[in-house]
Amino acid sequence: MAALEEAIKAVKNCCGVTSIDISPILADPGLFAQACDDIYQMYEREVFDIIITTKLSGTVFAAALAARMGKGLIITTCVKPTDGYLTEEIEGNSSSFSVGMPEGFIRKGTKAVVVVDQISHGRDIKAAINMVEKQGGTVIKVSGFVEVSEINARKKAIKGYPVESRLFTEDF
Repeated sequence: MAALEEAIKAVKNCCGVTSIDISPILADPGLFAQACDDIYQMYEREVFDIIITTKLSGTVFAAALAARMGKGLIITTCVKPTDGYLTEEIEGNSSSFSVGMPEGFIRKGTKAVVVVDQISHGRDIKAAINMVEKQGGTVIKVSGFVEVSEINARKKAIKGYPVESRLFTEDF
């Protein structure tokens, strides 16, 4: 983990919130493998059916985990309400927009996990959870490689769900 921590830098994003640039980890095959192993260890003993991720919070680690565990992957993304998609409205800082996922892949009793690269506001994660639950599924865990501590999505948007992250912005 020390090598991962040395490779990253805390930066201020366009909104002035501290974020972590994971580009050096993604660019280095050894560090990327180590980061993927860290995410895998969060789930190697979990029993679930499918992985959900959000395009807004990053899909890299969810895709790697899905491939390693032989699980399906559903990516929620910004979408205009349309047939065949379940959508949720998200209130952003200055506007609202819809995110959606294809219908039919979540059935009653499906156990899902939400895996993202970065947990920040958590609004897109909460929307994904809502869409899973509307279709009769259950989200058993949420994880991120990085969590933006100062926003505190754990206690706001995704309160009540088990959350695990590997790195926190407060540590940088």
